Amino acid sequence: CEEYLDTQPQDELSGDQVYRNVYDADAAVLGIYGKFMGLASKYVILNEMRADLMTTTANSDPYLKELSEQNISAENPYINPKDYYVVIQNCNDALANFDIMLADKKFTQTQYDQRYADVACIRSWVYLQLGIQYDTFFYITKPIATIDDIKNISEYPRLSFDQLIDELVKFTEGL
Repeated sequence: CEEYLDTQPQDELSGDQVYRNVYDADAAVLGIYGKFMGLASKYVILNEMRADLMTTTANSDPYLKELSEQNISAENPYINPKDYYVVIQNCNDALANFDIMLADKKFTQTQYDQRYADVACIRSWVYLQLGIQYDTFFYITKPIATIDDIKNISEYPRLSFDQLIDELVKFTEGL
């Protein structure tokens, strides 16, 4: 009976099945790009609709009309920053694991530098988009793996756009 209840999930990997070698790191980078591409429609709609570069039609959904009229309800899915934070969380996880892989000599310095800079720049761009769309937001640079990781909210500063630009410049120049 114990064996029946003690099964591994079939649709996800456990911690010891990821970040074992450079191929796992490349898979993580490709996964991040996949999530990143999922931001495309939201990016276009938020930027173009709010800038009056697009317009709605009689067939447009009510949420697009809200954006066009600058009269947005709390239920509007286009204004939810969750999709941005999914990409950021994936980036944070990869960056932290790349550091571990380098320390464990699973990477050469060149392999590390290429992948780290790639993912770090994606995260910076996503944060820039958050800054453009939202007044203030949480700046999270460490992976959140458990509920305990978010209990101390003071570890995640709430930044304004100007503060964000300073952080992003400092971080990106450090690459």
